[in-house]
Amino acid sequence: MIDYLLSTGHISHRDGLLVTWHHAANFRSEMEAALSSDVMVLEADVNVEGLYTANETGVPIMAHPPAIYSDNTLEQWLEAVLTRSRKGIKLDFKNIKAVGPSLDLLRNQTEDGRIQRPVWINADILDGPNVPLPVAINATRFLSLVQEKYPNVTLSLGWTTLYLPFTPNSTYTQKMIEKMNRLAEALPQKVTFPVRAVMARAAWSHFSWLLSQSDRYSVTLWQTASDPVTMDDLLYVRTHSAPHQIYYDIFEPTLSQFKQLVQNRSGSSRGLPNKWQRSEG
Repeated sequence: MIDYLLSTGHISHRDGLLVTWHHAANFRSEMEAALSSDVMVLEADVNVEGLYTANETGVPIMAHPPAIYSDNTLEQWLEAVLTRSRKGIKLDFKNIKAVGPSLDLLRNQTEDGRIQRPVWINADILDGPNVPLPVAINATRFLSLVQEKYPNVTLSLGWTTLYLPFTPNSTYTQKMIEKMNRLAEALPQKVTFPVRAVMARAAWSHFSWLLSQSDRYSVTLWQTASDPVTMDDLLYVRTHSAPHQIYYDIFEPTLSQFKQLVQNRSGSSRGLPNKWQRSEG
């Protein structure tokens, strides 16, 4: 993703903090807003129309569970995004049923010469911190589908997580990270690991170890709107990693404040250019 955005002139150097994201560009109105913005990567959720009902069609649609209907199919979404933008693509899967048909669509678009930009495929394939029930997508099935149908992607492989403010929360363990590495180490693709930012600092020794295992690896810090991510937490991660290894999928105004802090501390032309200090996502 970084190399692509460098080639299009959207970023000035290899720093994941420069990359901006738009969440849940699913329904047509949301997609239109995302296409009109200056964000660099569109993140959208893929489900199956009518999932687990008598009306299930098998058609991939743009909707975040529990929604099972949408005014936008994946095919329509791809047509709009590919025709009208140069933005990167990140597709998030919460159900294995949507994966195969979606990868078929991506393969067809690529064979037609239409996809010439990075595509990230995201799924939580392992159970992670504080999750009482196993809800991860089947890792073996998910990875097999990618290799079979559309291997030309960056894999975004995560853990299911639960975080409750004002209560004791666990974080990622070395065992969780080692299990993920065993799945990822033999893969041919680049892999980014989405990590809940509010839990990252306490487990950073584990993720630092993970990043050291392959130059194909990166980490994407992510946040829910209610997660209390601090400047100190983000600065700790940045200080203990290389700029190109970490993407920051963080809500405003925290993201802009952090970018300003980094620029102030850098005190050089290698800081963040003014035009990237604000994300429209």
